[in-house]
This record gives sequence, C-alpha cells and structure tokens, in this order.
Amino acid sequence: MTGRGISEDLRKSIHILMVGFAFLLKHLPWWGAALLAAAAVASNATWIPRLRGGALMREGEERSILQSGVWLYSVAVLALILVFPHRLEIVACAWGILALGDGFATLVGRRLPHPALLWNRRKSWSGFMSFCVAGTLGGAALLRYVSGGGFGGWDRTLLIAAVATAACAVVESLSLKLNDNLSVPFLAAGIVVTLDWVRPEVWSANRGVLQRNLLLGLAVVGAFALAARAARTVSWSGVAGGILVGLPIATFGGLPAFWVLVEFFILGSAATRVGWSRKEQRGIAQEGEGARGALHALANVSVPAYLAFLSGSVDEPMASALRLAFVASLATAACDTLGSEIGQLSRSKPFLITRLRRVAAGTPGAVSLLGTAAGICGAALVGAAAALLQIIPWSWIPIVTAAALLGAVLESVLGATAEPADLIDSETMNFLNTLAGALAAVALLPLAGALS
Repeated sequence: MTGRGISEDLRKSIHILMVGFAFLLKHLPWWGAALLAAAAVASNATWIPRLRGGALMREGEERSILQSGVWLYSVAVLALILVFPHRLEIVACAWGILALGDGFATLVGRRLPHPALLWNRRKSWSGFMSFCVAGTLGGAALLRYVSGGGFGGWDRTLLIAAVATAACAVVESLSLKLNDNLSVPFLAAGIVVTLDWVRPEVWSANRGVLQRNLLLGLAVVGAFALAARAARTVSWSGVAGGILVGLPIATFGGLPAFWVLVEFFILGSAATRVGWSRKEQRGIAQEGEGARGALHALANVSVPAYLAFLSGSVDEPMASALRLAFVASLATAACDTLGSEIGQLSRSKPFLITRLRRVAAGTPGAVSLLGTAAGICGAALVGAAAALLQIIPWSWIPIVTAAALLGAVLESVLGATAEPADLIDSETMNFLNTLAGALAAVALLPLAGALS
C-alpha cells in the first residue's frame, strides 16, 4: 500500500474515532459544545494539518483551507450546534452518520471495490452498504443516547436514522464537488428533524386517498416520463429520475401537485429549446441536446418531492406551510431555468451579481435583465398554476414569486463565488436554490395576512 493509501486509512480512522466526542453532547450546554467545536475549527486550520508531515491532508487540500476535509468536518459540527442549540441529539445523529457512515464506506470500499455502483463506477456496493449499516447504527445510537430516549422507541429511532443515512449514502456516492463533510451532516440533520414531524396517524386517516393517488401516480407519472423520453427532452436515466421524484409528489400531493411539476418541466424544456441554434453556435447550449438526466431531476425536484411527502404526512396548519414551500421550490427551479436559458439570448452581455461587471454569456453567476424578467414570469406562472389547482391561495403567489427570486439570487452568488473556486457544481447549486426558495417562502408566510 502506498504512502497516500496509508494516509487515507489514517484519515478515515481518525474521522471515525472523532465521533466519540459526540457523546459529550448529552452532558454539555450548547454553548459549551459550541466553544469546544470552535476550538476544533481553529486547531484544524492551524497545527493539526501539519501532523506527520501533512498525512491528514489529501492531495490538493493544502492549496486552500476551503478544500480541507479535516477543517470542514469541524466546521460542520460547529454550524449544526449553532443551528440546533436546543436539539443537540440532532447534531449527534448527523455526526454519527458522517463519522461512521462515510468512514466505513471508504475503509470497506477500498478493500472490496467490486461490484461497482451502476451510477458511479468509482464507488462500490460494499462501500455503499457499509455506509448504510454503520451510519444507521451509529446515528440511531447517538440519537437515542443524547436525547435520553426521548426520541421514541428503538424501532422509530432506527427507521429515522436509516432513512437519513440512505439519503446521505446516495449523495456521498454521486460525483459532486461539494465536500462530503458538509453535504452529509447537513442533509442528515435536515432529514432527521423533519421526519420527526411525520405523523403516521395522518396516513391512516387518509389511507384510501393515498392508495388511490399511488395507483394513479404510477400510471400518470410513468406515462408522462415515457412521453418526455419520446420527445427527447429527457434521457433514459432522466425517465428513472423523473419517476423517482414524480411518484411521491403524485402520491402525497395528489395529481394537482404533479401537474404543477409538469408545468415546470414544460416551461424548462421549452426555454431550453428557444434559440437552440444560436446557443449551440456560441457553445452554451444544454449538453445532451437538451435531454435532462437523472442527476438533473434529483437536483431540481428532490426538494419539492420531499416537501410533498411531508405535506401529506403532517396535520394542518403545518401542511399548508409545506404546500407553500413545495410550490415555491418548484417556482425557484423554474425561475433559475428560465433565467439561464432565456437570459443567454440577451443581446447585451450579462453581469456578475457580485461585482456588477459585464461578462460573457454562460459565465457562472451571470445575470441579465431579460433572464431575470423571464425567471420572475416563470415563477409567477408556477404559482398561478398552483393557485388554479387550489394547492395554495391566490394571495400567496407574490410570496412564491419573491421566494423564487431570492433562491435564484443565492444561486447566482454561489455561481459567481464558489463555482469558480471548484467548491460546488451546478447540480448542488440547483438543490440549494430550491431549498432556499422553499425556506424563504415559509419565512415570508407571515406576510400572507397583509396580501389577503
């Protein structure tokens, strides 16, 4: 085994062992835990990376602290403590999934590299399953220990940890630029805290409706996905991805929610085709002749799909707020897609939102007046369709549109700053901007009374 191989094993062993500190979260006040985490952030930025001649650093990480997994590990823990100061069991669970799931996935996957995953030949099923098993057990144990058994029985705790871990295992297995030490713990924490809202009695009360929606969804979603493939707007992987995100929307949100998804898809596909020859000549046309794949579907619609699931799993008034978030997340995706595709046709050069200087069309983070106007119109159309289908009140359309614009602005900022630094990719930005749009809509919901 090479020196770099020994270093990777050492890194992951320490990565796993550091989870022992998570048990202290049961006995520390949140501010005490935050101080210890801040000390770790400082030490991981200074003397720890130099131990053993930099053996804890991967190749290339020495160029920037923002590329250092060791540092980002501690940053993630500190950030989660600050976000969930009174729910440290959530922090502990996410920490356990990160440390044990990601750690054992690498250690086992390196030794048993076959068979490879279908969607990423550089990852193995042995590593993927090791992530799921170790992350579930570690996350559940820490969740129950730090909460003092207050998170429900072992069956519920294991189920929540297993779902969060499986989602994180999928994200970890994808070829994304965002460091796993950030994506895994934040995704895990978000899923665990929101799954705690789910009320199985809501499913029981609506069992007949959910069963009918599922059967109709299988037929309608499958037929639409195949029609999209026939129209060459998606690839075969896009068919699979579309069914994966469309089915929970149709089941828990009903067919009206699925029709909102269809509107977003049609708007985006049409915007991609507008001025295609001109985009192609300038080298900025969508790759694959405009046919979207599974990764594109997951990046843009996984947040709406999860929000649809939650909206059908909780009581009112939370369900109404989640329906608003669902619509806003799709409106944000529409705002971004139309803004990018239509904005590229602008006769004037776009400008970077962070520096307000003109750049070439297609530059990450660039915006134009034409694209912004198209994006706002797209978001408003999605909101209007949702209101027409009685998913949200008509008075909430301005909230949806404003939230979508805020999400699109966030993506422009990330595109102008993080993407050129090779810290993030477009798929991750699409996921983050739909999430930001959903959160912004919920934050703006108190304005609904003034708009009524």
